[in-house]
Amino acid sequence: MKVFMSWSGRRSHEVAKMFHQWIKCVIQATEPWLSSDAIESGSVWFSTINEELRDTSTGIICLTQENKNKPWILFE
Repeated sequence: MKVFMSWSGRRSHEVAKMFHQWIKCVIQATEPWLSSDAIESGSVWFSTINEELRDTSTGIICLTQENKNKPWILFE
């Protein structure tokens, strides 16, 4: 089962990284996807995220006070 990890900002990213590791340990059948691990610098990130969202039915959104109204969180 693919799991899309959505984050925006430093604190949210730290939480997403922790969940990324935790979910692999707790539910071994998962394939968590975290953009900071999966997208190389300089690559076309927008199309990569769109493809992952298209192929994933489960997601974890890491919300904080700082990012709850940010456009990328709302987009994903």
